[in-house]
Amino acid sequence: MRPLTAGALLAAALLSPSQGAAFLTSDVSTWIGPDAAPGLSEAVLVIQWPGQSAWAWGLRWDPAAPRQGRDLLLALAGVEPRFSLVGDAFVSDLRWDADLDGAAEFSFPAYNPSTGAYLNYFVNNLQQDGNYSDGAAPAGAHLLPPLGSPYDEGGPGAWIPSNTGVLGRPLAHGSWDGWIYSDGTASPARPIPAPAPIPEPAAPALLALASAGFWRRRP
Repeated sequence: MRPLTAGALLAAALLSPSQGAAFLTSDVSTWIGPDAAPGLSEAVLVIQWPGQSAWAWGLRWDPAAPRQGRDLLLALAGVEPRFSLVGDAFVSDLRWDADLDGAAEFSFPAYNPSTGAYLNYFVNNLQQDGNYSDGAAPAGAHLLPPLGSPYDEGGPGAWIPSNTGVLGRPLAHGSWDGWIYSDGTASPARPIPAPAPIPEPAAPALLALASAGFWRRRP
């Protein structure tokens, strides 16, 4: 993440993804965590790999347990074996290994000095002036509430470049995090529901063995 001036943040706040229909939290179909219930917090993760449609996942958690931007990524990696991340406070790559062969079909290139393109991290709330912390979220960070879905044409939601890494980004109910490879002028496009997580690699193999008749009850 590169520090942004107030002018750059204002310009970024005016970024509107190029799509003609809204996409709200209620449109997210793939959720991580408990079932919806009163009192739970919800956040949305949007990832758009180069040349691909953007995908959206949701995370639910007990607000008594603080969450940061990295927790969205770790939660997805914890239930989805096809997904992995590289980096700590600053994420350098997000990978999608569709066939679980160890080679990612989707990933993000390194910074391109010719075009200025790199892995951009967007959030849906204004940023604190002068806060470029890469560590734990600063006190009072939740005073900057989420603006709503960046894809709600009738609301104030917008994608805004984060001026911290994922460890310095506190999640609140209604937070959206977005990732895209661009020069900073393009935010994630309107997403589609992400694929449902698949079982761990061992589970399909065991099911295949069972269906093939290798599992038999003793007489």
